Amino acid sequence: MANLLAAPRTSRETPSSPIIPFANLSRLLLSTLLFAIIHGAISDQQVISSPRDSCITQDAPNQHSQQYPDLATGILNGTTLIVPISLQTARQIIPAEYGIIEDAYRALLPSFPDGMYPMMAQIVHDHDIKLASMNASLPDFSRASLEFPFIDVLGDGVTSFRWANTFMMSASNPLAIQGAEGYGISVYPSTFHPSCNAYEASSLLDGATFAHSQSTNSTMDTFMTIETSPSRDMVPYPLDFIANVTNQPVFGNPSQCDYYMRLFNSTMASGAVPVVGKVRTNLEPLIQPQIWDGVFGWQVATPFLEPTAPEPCRAT
Repeated sequence: MANLLAAPRTSRETPSSPIIPFANLSRLLLSTLLFAIIHGAISDQQVISSPRDSCITQDAPNQHSQQYPDLATGILNGTTLIVPISLQTARQIIPAEYGIIEDAYRALLPSFPDGMYPMMAQIVHDHDIKLASMNASLPDFSRASLEFPFIDVLGDGVTSFRWANTFMMSASNPLAIQGAEGYGISVYPSTFHPSCNAYEASSLLDGATFAHSQSTNSTMDTFMTIETSPSRDMVPYPLDFIANVTNQPVFGNPSQCDYYMRLFNSTMASGAVPVVGKVRTNLEPLIQPQIWDGVFGWQVATPFLEPTAPEPCRAT
């Protein structure tokens, strides 16, 4: 297999004034929201506007914000695929100071191929983000990423975390992007198709969908495309596995984690669809464009909850 380890891209866009610390993309928008609330008077519901206001999403509304008024809440919809890569490659990509808890993912997936590691590839859409205690909301945004679950940050060999290195994010959220860069997360301002939904129907096959992200920097060929079709007869990764990996605390800086939680026990998640598809991407932490075909995962929408401040990474 070709060397996938990323080298720095010298022409990456660098913001002039990083302003907000961050542990994952929804955290960025929450920080932006708090900044706007603190520095601007609020009489009615504060809505931070976006250039994409005319776009109409097909996602369901957030109906749980009042139940969790002190948490950021919303709907996360999208496609998450599990891409088996060799453990050797994973070890090259993931920083050497972090262990990989192989026993944890093998306990969940006993038949997962020997010598392999379950990398995540996903394009997702955050919708109807609210902080009810401040009577505030945020514009929708999309993101694309390669992420690495079952990481041993604490060195206890038990507690799994998810390492996130680089994101593509809707260019319509510049403050959020600056916040991510300020924290040390590499973010490519990007356009997404579809622009305000998690994916779009394809004419190639009944139930087929696609989603695409592209960096707005014309000198960089940074992109991700996910094409899928339903796979109800072959489901190598149960939805419980997706729930496990997507609910592992996310970190960029291991001193603090984002305890973002997706509610897979909701009625909304009952509409989840197992899928098989293709990922085409040129995105760090990989060094060159890659194509993975015949990879499996799920399309699922869930409510989410997120604390209003980063927390120390801890055993749970």
